[in-house]
Amino acid sequence: MGIVADVNVSVRPGLFQSAVDGLRAWASYTNDHGGLAGRKVVVDFYDSQLTADGWRNGVVQSCEHDLAMVGTTAIADDNVRDMKRCGIPDLAALAPSTSHSASPLTFTMIPTVPNQELLGAAKWYLKAFKSQHCCKGVWLNPSASPASLAQANDFVKGQLQLGFTEARVFPVTGQESNFTPFALAIKKAGATYVRVGTDYNQTVALRREAKVQGVNSVAVWDCSLQCYNPDFIKTGGTDVEGQYVYIFYEPFEETDKYPGLQKFVNAMKKYQPKTPINSFSQNAWISGLMFGQAVQKVVADKGANGLTRANLLRALRGIHDFTADGTTGAVDIGNHQPNPCFMVMQVRSGKFVRVYPDKGLNCSPANVVTVKP
Repeated sequence: MGIVADVNVSVRPGLFQSAVDGLRAWASYTNDHGGLAGRKVVVDFYDSQLTADGWRNGVVQSCEHDLAMVGTTAIADDNVRDMKRCGIPDLAALAPSTSHSASPLTFTMIPTVPNQELLGAAKWYLKAFKSQHCCKGVWLNPSASPASLAQANDFVKGQLQLGFTEARVFPVTGQESNFTPFALAIKKAGATYVRVGTDYNQTVALRREAKVQGVNSVAVWDCSLQCYNPDFIKTGGTDVEGQYVYIFYEPFEETDKYPGLQKFVNAMKKYQPKTPINSFSQNAWISGLMFGQAVQKVVADKGANGLTRANLLRALRGIHDFTADGTTGAVDIGNHQPNPCFMVMQVRSGKFVRVYPDKGLNCSPANVVTVKP
């Protein structure tokens, strides 16, 4: 299997290295337990380096050498011509562009579906912070590629449809280092909601500058998977106190309640004790679980010698209740349906603390909102 991921990035060295380590930890665990289809699992890594050319080169290499792409974690991912040309199954950990996510070859827990947004957390913010006039928003949207910016803008459109109001929306790149104008815009607007959609380091930078500029109107500093990382708290310290982070799986802080999480955490510690256990390593691990389930189905139906790309795709299309080893609600992977489940954490006294719901996940189908054109 091959993983295409942005790792050697000048503005953020090691960007998605944790995804590569998460998949390799899954492969190591699987090989320790007999491998798959009588074979040892081998992981080939292709560094896409946050560029369209890097992405394409990685896909071409994986097409040539691997049965499937697994754990894909690349931002400049909108070119899927080579994937389609070679017919390689793609079990993506991250597929931010609509063209990638909508490919019939791609299967992921968090697909980018046209006109559909996962807005369970946004609904909760509106209700929970109504008395604090939430949510008048300022958004810093990632513009590393046209596809990533378009997806982020669609997310904002969905929030506005729910009842958020727009103060300002800024496109930002990973090279942005001056956050004073953004902090001043938040202060001038009296914004009550702020979201940074880029790497967690930029959320830290904005929080610090907002403190310097005396911003005091914000009820919800929002972030999602990229901030659910111990390095976010280590880097931000007291400056990120109160940060809200929503995720789609049961939290690492409750590993003792979920055997699937415990298995993941133990495997990561065994494979590479110094690797961060975060959402990107978990997503790649989950892609490995998906691959393993599909391979086992092929072997059950066709035998070990029936393991081809076509049969693997057929098995993936038949997965309709994938729970990521019991760490989230059942997801219809085969029909490319998004996972509606979410929960909200908050940074309190240097730790991630569960805020909503009191236990488990909110998996209401209403969390998936159809956004009007």
